[in-house]
Amino acid sequence: MFSLPVEVMWVSKCKYDNIILDKHTHKFYHMFFIRNGEGSIFVDGKDYTVSKNDVYFCHPEIVHGLMAQSASPLNTIEVKFTVIDTELSKLLETLQHKIECKYQSFPFRLEELVMEALHKPRFYKEIVNTGFTRILFELVRNDENFFTNHINEISETVKGTIKDKEGNCFNLLKIIDYINENYHEKITLKKLSDIGAVSLAHLNKLFRKNFNVSPMQYINNLRILKAKELMMYSDFNITQISELVGFQSIHYFSRCFKEKEKVTPNEFRKDVKDNIYIYL
Repeated sequence: MFSLPVEVMWVSKCKYDNIILDKHTHKFYHMFFIRNGEGSIFVDGKDYTVSKNDVYFCHPEIVHGLMAQSASPLNTIEVKFTVIDTELSKLLETLQHKIECKYQSFPFRLEELVMEALHKPRFYKEIVNTGFTRILFELVRNDENFFTNHINEISETVKGTIKDKEGNCFNLLKIIDYINENYHEKITLKKLSDIGAVSLAHLNKLFRKNFNVSPMQYINNLRILKAKELMMYSDFNITQISELVGFQSIHYFSRCFKEKEKVTPNEFRKDVKDNIYIYL
């Protein structure tokens, strides 16, 4: 009905349990997103041990295969597609076979495509093709992700404020780097103390001395900062945003947000959404 630059042929959620997918080629693109599990993927002469949230991008006529032979089945979301637009084809040639995706919304976007394809509401093909085209552009600009870069800028500012003995600084910087990279995941104090090679008591002392907050308060403040950006610039609902930034429940997220910002997440979003003007 409408001419779009990408045509998705096939989208799926797959579970590979003690399976070997023989090496093969085909005339279309094949993208793997790793939801969880263990295994390896072979692409263009190289074996990769997969990790959660990895993206593997197979161009047409590139040899690829998959192996999942462990106690933890490999779960993926996969898309097979063709590209009609020649300029987009050239752009996709710049993509590496393995991409460490920096967009925390990536799995949600793919899940939405799966649901569209599964239930087939009106215009589902157009929505899937349009949505996946956006995903491809985001992969191309993956290293230019504004939100990730903003978090990195915050990290550098934070590092500049740390004042302690040399050994403590080194340990604390390692902990801060880990938090900045993993704030959207579940983070335990035990994990932070192991990374910094410090006791739980000393971990708390370092954060209190340098930031005037506990380690968990520091993490939650970072998550709230990220949530505010998503509320201003995305269409995700509050529950989705809560999950994207690492809160384990919407109720805990709402409570932390209200304590720090003095308004609820919904009140904050209403205020900022009512006053955004963007000209392209």
